[in-house]
Amino acid sequence: MSVPFKHIIKQYFNFSKKDRNAIIILASFILIMIVAIIIIDNIQLKSRYDFTEFEKALEEWENSRAISEISYQTFFVFDPNLISGQKLDSLLIPGFVKRNIVNYREAGGRFASPADFRKIYGMNDSIYEVIEKYIQIYKKPKTKTKPVKLNEEVVLDFFDPNQASFQELTKLGFNSFQANNIVEYRKKGGSFKIEDDLLKIYGIDSAFFLTIKKFIQIKIQAPPIRKEDNPAFLLVELNSTDSTELVKLPGIGPVFASRIIKYRNLLGGFYSKQQLLEVYNFSEETYSDIKNSVLADSIQLKKIRINFSGYRELIRHPYLNNNQVNAILNYREKNGSFSSVNQIRLANLVDSTTFYKIKPYLNCR
Repeated sequence: MSVPFKHIIKQYFNFSKKDRNAIIILASFILIMIVAIIIIDNIQLKSRYDFTEFEKALEEWENSRAISEISYQTFFVFDPNLISGQKLDSLLIPGFVKRNIVNYREAGGRFASPADFRKIYGMNDSIYEVIEKYIQIYKKPKTKTKPVKLNEEVVLDFFDPNQASFQELTKLGFNSFQANNIVEYRKKGGSFKIEDDLLKIYGIDSAFFLTIKKFIQIKIQAPPIRKEDNPAFLLVELNSTDSTELVKLPGIGPVFASRIIKYRNLLGGFYSKQQLLEVYNFSEETYSDIKNSVLADSIQLKKIRINFSGYRELIRHPYLNNNQVNAILNYREKNGSFSSVNQIRLANLVDSTTFYKIKPYLNCR
């Protein structure tokens, strides 16, 4: 083996100096690589440690730290049942949790206590722990109310304070003191021209007045007409007169006389002379000229028996339309006979204007 080695040495020195240096560098590099391989193969690095628990703990710590920082900046006292969508957006909790809160409320859900907040999907313990102290559920205060005992004998109905008796007033809800004051006021010559005049009666306050106001129906009293003031005075009663009498009135010719008679027959008579203004093309000027020469005797009105009348009879009346007639008939069919004409208004079968116009023509007999 020595011979080859000597031969190698001899050959080595036959190379130029530059070649010899290159051989040394190459040999050194090869030697280093061999040593490195040997070291790597002999040193066992054990790095198979499980960092899962550590990473989880670190993540929870970072989340709690972030939520803690947020709580000092964005959380405030709120009621989850009442908080608006805009204010809810200002809470830096996960967006899907906010959406679930809104969806829960829209579905009819309510939060009775802060603990109910845990029912929201996505609300974990770490978030709830931070916001719990900010949740404040508003609860309506429980007030003790005394039951109101209604007098079973009280029947709210339309009435005229100028005509109602003491007994009628007490049945309408007036106490004895109020009813007596109304009667005494009338005995002394007092009268009620408008509904608000009732407030002049001692013992009637505004609260009670508001409960009965819609049932007050004051009849307008026509001023008395004295024939002796004018010897040539002509007074015509509209429900019993004929065309020959009507044409004697100023501004009334045969055409208007005929229209008045026809309209009177359709109505069933006039209960007010102002109804003349409903006659076709009857002017205010003409009415002004004759209003002191005419009167209407309501006793002569032809009444409609609403418990027996059918569609044809009701629809013929100028004050009733198809819908109103059907409403009256349907109500009668479902509820039986009318015990009072006022039921038509109380049941909203007709509007108030129509009711006051048609009421004088109706009865329940």
